[in-house]
Amino acid sequence: MKVIPEWRAGHRMWSVRLGIAAALLYSLQPVLPHWEGVIPEWAYAVLASAVAVAGVVARLIPQQPVEQERQRRKPNV
Repeated sequence: MKVIPEWRAGHRMWSVRLGIAAALLYSLQPVLPHWEGVIPEWAYAVLASAVAVAGVVARLIPQQPVEQERQRRKPNV
């Protein structure tokens, strides 16, 4: 298995961002009982699952190369 050429800029890719968000949401499960009146369990489960599915979908959609994205965001001066 080889890493992609732009692996150092992985934090800019939506699939990576959503994967990290899903991991953070799932890591919060042990503290859910403390939030029991604020966030319903079903809402948390739906949110965590939606973020995980979005990460998979983002991985399947071609993402612009990081360098092209950087050039696109650079202001023309």
